[in-house]
Amino acid sequence: MSLMSRFKKILGGFAAIGVVIFCIVATAPGHQLLVGIANSTVSGLKVKLADGRLLSGTQIDIDYRSEQLVFNTQALKVSLEWFSCATLCLDISAEQLKVALSSTAQAVDEQSQKTAPISLPFSIGINDFNVAHIDVVYDQQGFNIEKLQSAVQLQESHLNVSKLLVEQVNLKLPETTEDKPQTIPSSLAGLALAPVVVPLDVTLEDLKVGEIQVVQGEQTTVVNELVLQGEVNSQQLKWHTLAAKAMGVSADSQGTISWSKAWQFQVDTLLDKDDNQLQIGMSGPLSDLKLEVTSRGAYPSELQGKIDLTQQNWPFDIKLVAHSWQLDELLQAPLEQLHIQQASMDLSGNVNDYSAKLALTGLTAPQTPINLTTQLQGTLSGVNISAARLQWEESISTLAAQLNWQQGITGKVDAQLSPLPINMFLSDYPNTALSANLSADFRVAGKQWQVDVNALKASGKLLGKDLTAHAQLSLDQHLQGQLNSLTLNYGPSNLRVSGKLGKALTLSGKIDVNHQHDALIPVDLISTGDVTISGAHNAPKVTANIDIKQFGFDNLTARNVKLEVQTNRATNWETDAQIKAQYIQYGASQVSNVHLSLDGDVTQHTLEIGTEGDLQASLSINGGWQKQQWQGVLKTAQLSYQQQMLTLLESAKIKVSQGFAHVDNHCWQLVSSKVCVAGKQDLIKGTGDAKVDVRQLLLKDINHWLADKAQLEGFAHGALSVAWQGGLLEKVNGQLQMQQLKVHSQHEGQTHTLPVENLTTQLSSNNQLATLDWQVNSSVLGRVEGLLEFPLLAKSTDSVRATIDIVHMSLSPLAPILSKNLKQSVKLAGNISGDITLSGDVRSPEVSGEVNISDIAFATPISPISLVSSTLGVKFDGKQGYLSGQLQGVQGGSLALDGFMVWTPQITARITAKGQDFLLSPEADVELAISPDITVDYSNEQASVVGKLLVPFGRIEIKDIPAGAVQVSEDQVIVDAQKERESRSPIAYSIDVDVLVGDDFRVKALGLDSYITGHLDVTKVPARAILASGELSLLEGRYRAFGQDLLIKTGQIGFNGALDKPYLNVRAIRNPEVTADGVEAGIELSGSISTPRFSIYSQPAMDQSQALVYLLNGEPLGEGESSNNAILTQLLLSQGLNRSENLVAKTGEKLGFSDVSLGARGSGDSTKVEVSGYLTPSVQVSYRVGVFDSLSEVAVRYRVFSKLYIEATSGLYDSVDLLYKFDWD
Repeated sequence: MSLMSRFKKILGGFAAIGVVIFCIVATAPGHQLLVGIANSTVSGLKVKLADGRLLSGTQIDIDYRSEQLVFNTQALKVSLEWFSCATLCLDISAEQLKVALSSTAQAVDEQSQKTAPISLPFSIGINDFNVAHIDVVYDQQGFNIEKLQSAVQLQESHLNVSKLLVEQVNLKLPETTEDKPQTIPSSLAGLALAPVVVPLDVTLEDLKVGEIQVVQGEQTTVVNELVLQGEVNSQQLKWHTLAAKAMGVSADSQGTISWSKAWQFQVDTLLDKDDNQLQIGMSGPLSDLKLEVTSRGAYPSELQGKIDLTQQNWPFDIKLVAHSWQLDELLQAPLEQLHIQQASMDLSGNVNDYSAKLALTGLTAPQTPINLTTQLQGTLSGVNISAARLQWEESISTLAAQLNWQQGITGKVDAQLSPLPINMFLSDYPNTALSANLSADFRVAGKQWQVDVNALKASGKLLGKDLTAHAQLSLDQHLQGQLNSLTLNYGPSNLRVSGKLGKALTLSGKIDVNHQHDALIPVDLISTGDVTISGAHNAPKVTANIDIKQFGFDNLTARNVKLEVQTNRATNWETDAQIKAQYIQYGASQVSNVHLSLDGDVTQHTLEIGTEGDLQASLSINGGWQKQQWQGVLKTAQLSYQQQMLTLLESAKIKVSQGFAHVDNHCWQLVSSKVCVAGKQDLIKGTGDAKVDVRQLLLKDINHWLADKAQLEGFAHGALSVAWQGGLLEKVNGQLQMQQLKVHSQHEGQTHTLPVENLTTQLSSNNQLATLDWQVNSSVLGRVEGLLEFPLLAKSTDSVRATIDIVHMSLSPLAPILSKNLKQSVKLAGNISGDITLSGDVRSPEVSGEVNISDIAFATPISPISLVSSTLGVKFDGKQGYLSGQLQGVQGGSLALDGFMVWTPQITARITAKGQDFLLSPEADVELAISPDITVDYSNEQASVVGKLLVPFGRIEIKDIPAGAVQVSEDQVIVDAQKERESRSPIAYSIDVDVLVGDDFRVKALGLDSYITGHLDVTKVPARAILASGELSLLEGRYRAFGQDLLIKTGQIGFNGALDKPYLNVRAIRNPEVTADGVEAGIELSGSISTPRFSIYSQPAMDQSQALVYLLNGEPLGEGESSNNAILTQLLLSQGLNRSENLVAKTGEKLGFSDVSLGARGSGDSTKVEVSGYLTPSVQVSYRVGVFDSLSEVAVRYRVFSKLYIEATSGLYDSVDLLYKFDWD
């Protein structure tokens, strides 16, 4: 074979091999062949390639399983491009990536040689790395990542991560195991860190993690956001941004760690929460690492220090200063307002030999200083507190303690408190000063512990009583030990307890109490006794014998009480308990010979109760625990209180378990009445129901409990059933019917009876709504019925609805009741009808409907009005009401009322009254006819009255001045008079009313008889007195004064100010027809009514004495009577007899005389009282009686001419005289 042929064959073979390799590498069937070869040759590997080639974006599913590793990926897509984003550019995506590692996997042997730097001759880039879910598990820990996106580029020795975005990372850590005993080192070696070799320079441009959740057992920690930007190379690690948020705290850090020559740190971190910030700084080499920590906000502080981590035991020097810490609401009372003014701590040495000093000053409420100083020395294995001192107000506490944790924890504590700050905790405990000492040792090793209290002492005064206490005991984790002694003395009372603690108990105690109530123990108690506890700690036997000579608490008093109890846990709590009390008093009720006995064990026992006295009781209960349920029977029960007997008619079965309670139906009898009850309750679900059956209830049986308030007659029967769940009613059904009901009440010795022939209520409900339907039939109240609907489960009150329907109600039956109560004759008639609906919130309901009163007739002597055929009506519409009415007076006249009222959001009202000749009689002998046109408004808490008031008719007659009508003068002060508070109206109001008084208004008062007419404008503003302006005139008036019947010539009453202070201008003259010589004599009254001016005048003008003579006699004095004594005597007699003038005048008028007067004549011993009157204008008849003698005479005078008289006198001497009057200047 020639060389050429051989070459051709070799070349053909290589070509064939190249074609095969090309088909395998470059074609889809070839890639399928490669996948098949891999699946068959690699154990545990399963690769599934979709139609397509590898590295071209074709979907691949890979599953690999071995003893150490489980790897699974789904929907993996890898695309390879050359010279795109890099020399070799990849796009990788997957739906899911799972990796599970076993703890049996062998660790990779560490390379003994140093890692060399990496440098590639070409660049590799991952343009898009996108995985929806990554799950990595290693034994009981692992993590999963949701939605990972990244872009990476490696060029030569530099790795650049342009983005790394993660939506969520869940990290699961193994649960903490039981701490194993650890050996405490005797010293710490200095750190000698070698430089870190980084084979690649890495730059991280943008790392963002939306949420990191770390779960360890039941504890979960969430980091809401993590952001990182940084770089690392063979010289240093540097991060520009490191930010995270977790548990409300945000952290922001920048720093550099370099190791080229020596390890150097430059780190700044800021923690921020709410308004508080913590700045942490660390700088310098490990041999001189400086620390700076500064806090700002509510707890400002500064920490500065340095530490050498390269030397043995790490020497350090740290100083901390804090100021103005307000610890409000962080501590309990009385430290809830602790304010730390200044605090400092100096810490120096090394971790195996250091010393610390702590000083603190502050304040507690109310402005109480508090100071704390502490010195301690410590090592790696323990700490010794040599001097700790706390001073709080007057209390000083010292503490010395030694702690060592080399093998477990052991310690010794000695503390003294003198005095205890009792007044800071219990401010209501005066006269209290206590001191306490404590000396104790303790040991803790794992779950085992033991405490030896060598001495616990307290002494001093509590509420003024001596108090001493001492305890000495030892106890371990099984609560076994020895109670060497426990003594407590409080005043004359004392307690002694001692014995052995543990699985076998032997404890004995004695009490001797002689205590009077105080703020600590608010009871009075005199008692002695002893208590013993013996046997196994899980089945003890308890014996107690206690004698209580006297006990008092609030309204409860007991004497001679004896308590004897024996109970044994080992014999199924077999118990024999006896309580006997000779006397017990609660309030006004007393019981004696009280006996309570409990006998038996858990499965079967009997309870008996018996008392005598005001409450006589006899109860017997049998029961026991069966199958985790207490089953009992209330066998007998009889209660008697204030001679009212309540008796159990039949036994009542009772069942109570941990989740259920049930009482069978049973009946009770109260005197002659009978009531039956039953119920059950699910204690777990909170559901239950109860039934009450009132089979026979005589209302007179409950009169005893009503005392003197009311007495009932009649009978009732009904039933009630309720069901509830979770404390809320689900169903309420029932009915109650009362028949022949009579309510008797006593008032001022009189019995009043209200008959109600029938009262019926019907209650029904579903799981949401309850309905109460009621009806009342009464011969007095009439017939009224209604409906009430309310929700059972609603938490608010906005779903309540009520209706009231007044079918018929007559006012006539109320007349005799009112007459009886008022002791006045009352005439009342009328018919009431209407319907009212209330809905919505009961605190502010919507009201609709109307109420009408028709055919109203009313009259009584004490009422100012009398009505007949009148009507009143009220209409309601939501939050407002409308009033309308037509009132008719018995003697004529009418009054129309119209108005409205709005009561939310604030009260607004208006009432208008219009009438014509409406008669009022506010008092006896006072009658007024009014024609008003008045409007009353109320809004913004202020009322106003405006309009006109016409008084066309009036009759007023006043015989005596009412009490209080005459006020004390302003210039008089009564020293011992009780000062009365000024009466003020609770409502601010204003008035603007025009008052017109007609010409038929007559007043008879205290000698005045006149018609009054005029016009007044009455006004008032809030907080001011009532003002009036206008004038009243006296017409056809007569005034009785000085024994004469004077005619009012001029009568004016003017108002221009306060209503009670008018101005007067009144002139009254003697009757000219009975006044001689044509003289006009009278009186004048002018000025303010509070300080009026009074004078006597005459026309023609004359001397005041002569004018007074004409006023009194109607003629001048006779001869010999012109002296001032005669005038004064006549004036005094006139004034002294003034109160008899009215009677004399009326008597004379009945006899036919006119101008009858009572006066005086003569002077000195000849003074006489004279009664005179005119039969005709020319004939005067007089009767005279001596004041200083018993002589009397009768005279008849006839006027012939104006100055010529003939007078006939019959008395001691009979005579006929001819009299002539002369006038001269």
